[in-house]
Amino acid sequence: MVSFHCLRDDKCEWRKGLRDFAIQFNETFGKDYSLSKFLDISEKGSKQSTKQPEVLLEAPGDKPMVIECKKIVYPPKYYERHRHFHKFFKYFNDSYNRDLKYLLPQNIYEIGINENALYQNKEQKLPLISNQIVAHVLQHIEEFHVSNQICSAEPIPWCFRQVPKNERDDESDKSGLRLSGSAKSLSYQFDKLAEAEEEIAKQLAKYLSEADKKFKEYANCLKILVLEICGDISSIPGPQVIVEIIENATIPPSIDQIWLADPQDDAESIITYHQIV
Repeated sequence: MVSFHCLRDDKCEWRKGLRDFAIQFNETFGKDYSLSKFLDISEKGSKQSTKQPEVLLEAPGDKPMVIECKKIVYPPKYYERHRHFHKFFKYFNDSYNRDLKYLLPQNIYEIGINENALYQNKEQKLPLISNQIVAHVLQHIEEFHVSNQICSAEPIPWCFRQVPKNERDDESDKSGLRLSGSAKSLSYQFDKLAEAEEEIAKQLAKYLSEADKKFKEYANCLKILVLEICGDISSIPGPQVIVEIIENATIPPSIDQIWLADPQDDAESIITYHQIV
């Protein structure tokens, strides 16, 4: 797995991960860096003349450190679509709890949908789609009790089922509802893989150039670029390919180090980092 599947809600890069990075950097190199200033936030009433890195860190006896953090996202509109996916689940969960849950034995259930079909519908239609799916299950509830699964192509392709025990992550979970989506075959398509590598390299080049400009006035600091590869795990190249893309890029001399964040499925997990350059 290569990607951050869900975007962390916090808008502050320090709380979203750079605080974890500082802790791990200190542990790795035996340093004592701590946050000194948020560089990209203007003081009240003042204007930034140039774009700045995210944060400035300082440590006794060491040069100051500035950090820039960038997210490379593939497909480019992944998070826009992923939020839509989660909004649907919120509406479906409401409808499920209101009309269907009490008719089902205590167990783990899953609603699977075709993501591409879902994205063709604006958010205003999501409550209606959710209600129509639940209504269909209710109309065929006896059939569901026998087969533990029911599917339909209307209003979008979907399938509601009881999750088999061998597919459950945690056997301690006795009941609940989960969401799954599919948009394409999981088989590797080398043309698509090449397309992903090209897009990732393109975004990387853009962020390297931006970091170079932001680091110009910090010549006396240790300048670090932190990268997160985010998006659809079935569409993104493997970790070694990502590392090769970074190593083969034209890296401005103003960037002293590049670190790559490990992927996380859980948006609340501590992020770990590895130095690439």
